Amino acid sequence: MKIYKFLTSPIQVNTYLAYDGRVGFIVDPGGYEPRLTEIAKSESIDVQYIILTHGHGDHIGGIAGFKEDFPDAKVVAYCDEREILNDSALNAAKDIFGYDISIDADIYVNDGDELTVGDMNLKFLHTPGHTKGGMCIVCGDYIFTGDTIFRESIGRTDFYSGNFDEIIRSIKNKIFTYPDSTILLPGHMGDTTVEHEKRYNPFVQD
Repeated sequence: MKIYKFLTSPIQVNTYLAYDGRVGFIVDPGGYEPRLTEIAKSESIDVQYIILTHGHGDHIGGIAGFKEDFPDAKVVAYCDEREILNDSALNAAKDIFGYDISIDADIYVNDGDELTVGDMNLKFLHTPGHTKGGMCIVCGDYIFTGDTIFRESIGRTDFYSGNFDEIIRSIKNKIFTYPDSTILLPGHMGDTTVEHEKRYNPFVQD
């Protein structure tokens, strides 16, 4: 699997293009980034899915633009995130972009659901805490963690449906069950690993 990372939206969200062979998916299109499309087109990548780790405005601002470029791509989100995606007052898009964004996913998944994208197998983990419908995406040796965990930090829990105790449980009981060598690709800041976060993340030390 090959992964490209782009910084998008005014809040510098990590937007990912992942693919294997000629089939791929986008994770968290915080804003529209034409370079992502250029790479996908130049390498003849069939972008089949746009996957959202959660519904905050800074992670969904690029959906409309990428849907124009990849009209057959299906938007995927966790079932409990429908409310935030549908309600611009809850996803705070206007505060970020200056206009409302209300969307509905094409596919809503549940905890443990899996999706095959070309030769890649994705597994969805419900990781509430940042939002009630936040999720992580496991693909091989990688986990796209959205705003659940960052390098030596965690996502905020003071937004609508956030909960500090839940985010800590999500990290310890879901993400930390994977091998220490697993690479974590967060929604902000740099990459990290399960081992590094177990050792150095101050929020999850017992």
